[in-house]
Amino acid sequence: MDFVMNHRKDAAAAAVLLMLALVSFFLIGKAATDPANFGNTIRDLDEKSETVMALTGGAAAASAAISLLPGDAGTPIADKLVDMSGYFMLILSAIFLEKWLITITGMLAFRILIPVALTGLAAGRLLGRNAFRDIFIKVICFALVLFITVPAGVKLSQMIDESYQASIEQTIKNAEDKSRDVQDAAGGESDEGALEKIFNSIKGGVTEQIERFRDILSDFVEAAAVLIVTSCVIPLAVMLFFIWLIKMIAGVNITIPDMRMSEKFKGLRATKEE
Repeated sequence: MDFVMNHRKDAAAAAVLLMLALVSFFLIGKAATDPANFGNTIRDLDEKSETVMALTGGAAAASAAISLLPGDAGTPIADKLVDMSGYFMLILSAIFLEKWLITITGMLAFRILIPVALTGLAAGRLLGRNAFRDIFIKVICFALVLFITVPAGVKLSQMIDESYQASIEQTIKNAEDKSRDVQDAAGGESDEGALEKIFNSIKGGVTEQIERFRDILSDFVEAAAVLIVTSCVIPLAVMLFFIWLIKMIAGVNITIPDMRMSEKFKGLRATKEE
């Protein structure tokens, strides 16, 4: 009788697990792969990509403007600005990868990993074998972490970006304004001697122009550092944090103390009463 009751309980539990697998695949999986459900996250990533492209264009324009200055004193700064464009392209690639992962992780989590794990748990209940039970539970936890990592990382990154947004916009404006001033001053002149006379007539001369571009380069370096942290480091850190949190919760061994008197304590109490 007990065997029949246990078998019915296992069959009922297996049926529930299989139903959850179907819900995960058809209902939750459909919602998790629909970009319309991640409108805010995608909009934030689009705004960041526009900022990165503006920084890339500003760095290229500043590098081209430095090349108009007479002499070779500004060449190292121009080369560094060209290198900054490479860093910005790397950051832009990371942003596009995040946009791609938003729906891909939803499909991987709710249409592959979780249904397979739930089906495995159901099979284990029916067959009476729980050898892979812990593995399937870990797969489900990993799938959930994988799914929430990108939106959580983007949200945290946005909080940091907002504090630096004004500074980054000012960096882009300074680079564009300074590049435009140099190009207007050069006026299409290509003779180095004539260019030197033109820029020497400007307050501070060539030396001050180079110093201003050096400050602009420093601003670009700071902007690149912030974007690397918010676009690359934080998403990875968020995933590692959630994995660590799940491991900590799963590894906690909660023991409830036995409130009954031990045999030794009972013996001592009996001795005292005598």
